Amino acid sequence: MADAALKLASSMATRELLAALVAKFQQDTGQAVTAEAAGGVELARRVEQGEQLDVVVLAANAIDKLAAAGRVGPPAGAHSCESVRRAVG
Repeated sequence: MADAALKLASSMATRELLAALVAKFQQDTGQAVTAEAAGGVELARRVEQGEQLDVVVLAANAIDKLAAAGRVGPPAGAHSCESVRRAVG
């Protein structure tokens, strides 16, 4: 049985970068990913209202607000940014 697709959403500002990362991740792992880019304010509202995502990429202040409300796990901070830098090259 294949794993369910990871559900990812990001703000429009990061859509091109995330499309490249998703393609590389899928190629390397074979894991399906459903990715969507949306307006940051709209996406934050959806998560705040309980939409379930495996990965959400928003501005740090939006993630901090969602984390404070218990809607996302604590932000990984600089570590996650460094991981993206290494992945992109």
